[in-house]
Amino acid sequence: MSDIDQHDDRLDEAFAAYLRSCDSGEIGSREEFLSQFPDIADELRELMDVADSFGRFGGQASQPKVVNPIAETVNLSVADQNDSIADPAATLPMANRGHGDPGPTLPFDLGDYLLKKVIGRGGMGVVYLAQQKDLQRDVAVKMIRSGILADDSEVRRFYTEAQAAARLRHPGIVAVYQFGRRAGHHFFSMEFIEGTNLQSQVAKGPMDFQLAARYVRDVARAIAHAHDNGVLHRDLKPANVLIDPDDRVHVTDFGLAKTADADGGMTGSGTAVGTPHYMAPEQAGGHSDRATPQSDVYSLGAILFACITGRPPIVGDTVMQTLIRVVHDPAPALRSIRGDAPADLETIVAKCLEKQPGKRYSGAQALASDLQAYLDGQPIAARPRWLLTKAWHWIEGVPVVAAIMGRRRFHTTDQHRRLQTAMLTLMMFMPMFVVGLAWWRHHLRHSMPDQVVLAGGMTDGVYTDVSNRIARRLASSVGIQTQVVPTGGSLENQKRLVRGEVNMAPLQASAVSGDPLCVIAPLFYEVVHVMVRRDSGIQTLDDFAGHRVAVGPKASGSRVAAEMVFDSLGYGLDDPQRDFTPWYELRTDLNVDIAVVCMGRGNRVVRRWLQSGQWQLMEVPRADDISLEHPTLRPMRITAADYQGCNLPDSGVRTVGTMAFLATQIDAPDPLVQQTLEVLYEPPLLVPGMIHLSQTTEWQGLSFHPAARRFFESKAVAAD
Repeated sequence: MSDIDQHDDRLDEAFAAYLRSCDSGEIGSREEFLSQFPDIADELRELMDVADSFGRFGGQASQPKVVNPIAETVNLSVADQNDSIADPAATLPMANRGHGDPGPTLPFDLGDYLLKKVIGRGGMGVVYLAQQKDLQRDVAVKMIRSGILADDSEVRRFYTEAQAAARLRHPGIVAVYQFGRRAGHHFFSMEFIEGTNLQSQVAKGPMDFQLAARYVRDVARAIAHAHDNGVLHRDLKPANVLIDPDDRVHVTDFGLAKTADADGGMTGSGTAVGTPHYMAPEQAGGHSDRATPQSDVYSLGAILFACITGRPPIVGDTVMQTLIRVVHDPAPALRSIRGDAPADLETIVAKCLEKQPGKRYSGAQALASDLQAYLDGQPIAARPRWLLTKAWHWIEGVPVVAAIMGRRRFHTTDQHRRLQTAMLTLMMFMPMFVVGLAWWRHHLRHSMPDQVVLAGGMTDGVYTDVSNRIARRLASSVGIQTQVVPTGGSLENQKRLVRGEVNMAPLQASAVSGDPLCVIAPLFYEVVHVMVRRDSGIQTLDDFAGHRVAVGPKASGSRVAAEMVFDSLGYGLDDPQRDFTPWYELRTDLNVDIAVVCMGRGNRVVRRWLQSGQWQLMEVPRADDISLEHPTLRPMRITAADYQGCNLPDSGVRTVGTMAFLATQIDAPDPLVQQTLEVLYEPPLLVPGMIHLSQTTEWQGLSFHPAARRFFESKAVAAD
């Protein structure tokens, strides 16, 4: 381990020891504590200030409580099964030791163990390479560091680490052999792993993707075992992952572990516990008591990020910046640091590093499974973030956005600053933009368009005829360009209107629905013509079952009207069989015996069929009932005058019908609607059977365009 690594570990452990002592209220003063670490006092003081800041956020501060000093005691008893935490006041022998004495003089005889050399030192403990005499094997022995105030909470924490690790049996976790006390020394012995640690590998630079994934997969499996046994590590970092000569990983240092049955007071709310670069946001925010398996998953993702890129995901110039950035800033995308990283690894890391625990992997085993899938070349379970989510996370980096959301930013990129400048400039000109937009909308609402596009209908259909006549009158009266677009009928006209492809369109009553659409004027009645071939043997509508019935193209209003009639007569969706053949093809299609045509009176399609002598009109029974069930239909009668020379009975043919309207969008320009109404009602009538201006009051309950309503109201006043 390098000097830098040892320095960082010592600082981490000293800070954790300080927080736990504050939590238990058994520390004299901050300065007294700092005096024991003169070489790291300045950095430790900065960490204490950070803890105070988060403590205020969480409702607590890390300042030590005032307690009565306790005398140092030396207990020379031999550890037994009840000695692990029975006498928490016992510490390492302090008498006759110089200030800063790191521990026993080596070699040191500790009962069953002979301590040979120091292999690790932190703020709380010292780790020795020792020989276990009876078994003649090398072990690692950890002891509470001399010079630190080993109070009740420190001793309990020391044994918590030993007990947490001792309850775990996994090849990826350093085994604990024995713990207790010898001659006043609290200690535990554990497996000695010869080799290096993952931090040393990270320090060498980015790793091979497969190797990094394998390392973290194995660590995740070990941590999953710990979770299954009720142990959270809470301080996962590369320095706590040992690598043996066979390149196998071993997780160590459960000094901050939390067990399911542990005393929650050992790390209360307001305490940030862990290593800043690798701790989860909930821990960095001072809520270590809320740590869950997902907290360890975050740390595993941070380790994987470091293995692949050679640096932690979130770093700051100071410890305070790092903690605040861990809480508030989204982790950078893996490929923003290492562009050649596989997409699956980026997805895995991103899922681990989510700010909200619920969005991370459910546990370490789920992470291990995805890493195994990546190593096997199989699909992973995690899904990439949506592009919109990525964009929002990036926008959160803009200082003004972060300020609005209550987040602190210590690092801002040039791109973020440029976007902020653009946003502030836009905000400055926003009032003028709003005024200009309002003026433009007002201008459009009160200006005639340069070109007017109308939807028509089928070839030779009434809708096409009506739209062409309106277009000619507008072109002649106003002098604007007009165009009529052929369509499949009423339903297609509705869609084109909603999409803004046309300015106006004739629609059946059932199609005039939805907020964007409104009525300009009622045009004419459309009646349902039930046509049957004379040689088909069909006498009534009850005989339709088993036959093919032409109902018009799918986008036509005829099909809609036919379906309403069939519904009232009790027919299903499949019988009779619907045929969507265009009307003009039915004259030669002998496979269709029935047609339901909803068009205006006297239309050319029906007239040609009747004149051919091959087709006849059939009455629609129960017209009153049908109109009650479908309010857009009403009882009507086709008269002999509608189709002169076609041998219709003098009494006519009973049926149902509906109304065709000229429709537009609610925001259509007022001059367009006004001018269209002027040409619509100028003599002669636009089409035979058109609703007269004096009859329009019957439909005033409909959703008329505001300009149309004003037009009809003015005409009504003039008539009075």
